[in-house]
Amino acid sequence: MTTQGGSKTTHLPPPLTEPKPNPGEGHIICELSKCSVKPVFSTYRASYPLKFISPRTHSPHLAAVYLLTYGGGLVSGDVISVKVECLEGVNLMLLTQGSTKVYKMRNLGQQRHSDSVVFKETKEATIESDTSPKTTISSSSSITPTQQKLYARIHKNSLLLQLPEPTTCFRDSMFTQRQTFTLEDETASVVCLDWFTSGRMSRGEKWEFLRYESGVDILMEEKLVFRDVVSLVQHHPNPNQNQTTVSSFDEITHNLIKDRLEPYQCYATCVIYGPRVRQLMRHVLEEFDLIVVHKSTRMPELIWSASVLSSNSSTTSVNQSNGNSNDGDKENHLSGLVVKVAGTTTEMVRNFLCTVVLKGLDDIVGDDLFTRVI
Repeated sequence: MTTQGGSKTTHLPPPLTEPKPNPGEGHIICELSKCSVKPVFSTYRASYPLKFISPRTHSPHLAAVYLLTYGGGLVSGDVISVKVECLEGVNLMLLTQGSTKVYKMRNLGQQRHSDSVVFKETKEATIESDTSPKTTISSSSSITPTQQKLYARIHKNSLLLQLPEPTTCFRDSMFTQRQTFTLEDETASVVCLDWFTSGRMSRGEKWEFLRYESGVDILMEEKLVFRDVVSLVQHHPNPNQNQTTVSSFDEITHNLIKDRLEPYQCYATCVIYGPRVRQLMRHVLEEFDLIVVHKSTRMPELIWSASVLSSNSSTTSVNQSNGNSNDGDKENHLSGLVVKVAGTTTEMVRNFLCTVVLKGLDDIVGDDLFTRVI
């Protein structure tokens, strides 16, 4: 373009802008500051109904983020998808404020945002990541399920602590969760706590949700080394019907989930993996070796187990009878540990996690924040 004075005007292209994220999407990249050892966020964004809050930590080597939702819970149709990347040498902790509440499913017209995934009677929805195998979840009717996905990549000498409050599914709710952790090499570490309660016990709700599915995958250099999936589904009382699952708890004549899971009201799975948390594994195994098994006519108020993840990617339950006979061999192959806990109350499980399973993390997290972890 030429002006009256003969000078030329150049039209610059519009500035590049990032594409607008979908509702419920979040992205975090944490790296070490170039001038110190303190972790900083190079990427830190979330879209409604998801939001992030990063509290101040007293430990100079740790960053923390609260993953929150507006309204204090997840409603039917919410699809939360968070991508996290811990660059080399980073310590990052992910938390939630209070339990993750999953509200009852609603009709399509009542969902929070219009572009949510909808399950149809003859269709299937797939949750997947770039590295993990596909997990297919089918449904029985036109519903708007609640989904939550976390994809984390952990680089060399980094540690990710995923320590949320428990998930509480309300009556007539449906919840599906998938967490995938990809470790760059054998120096990367992760602690993932995945736990849930029977429901709003103060309202008399116990195991009255319609579906709860939660899966944890750990990959080492793109190779799957651990997978754990919990699937609880209320089935239709009439197996001759075309549908196998129910659309309302009122259709249920016999609560099979309640029969199978009670008297316990809270279940937890904690996966501890990598060299940065090996001392934590040793402590848990020492506590497990102290267990004395004896006959009892009553179910204990709390039960737990520990399974070793060895370097050959196999999972082996710790044998109480010979727990101290092969300590050297066990130490050489100790890559990770899976702890399962069930308790009659949420507080009982919480106390056990703090005093046994996660004891020692206060050295990394700091006393001030550790008291607020779970």
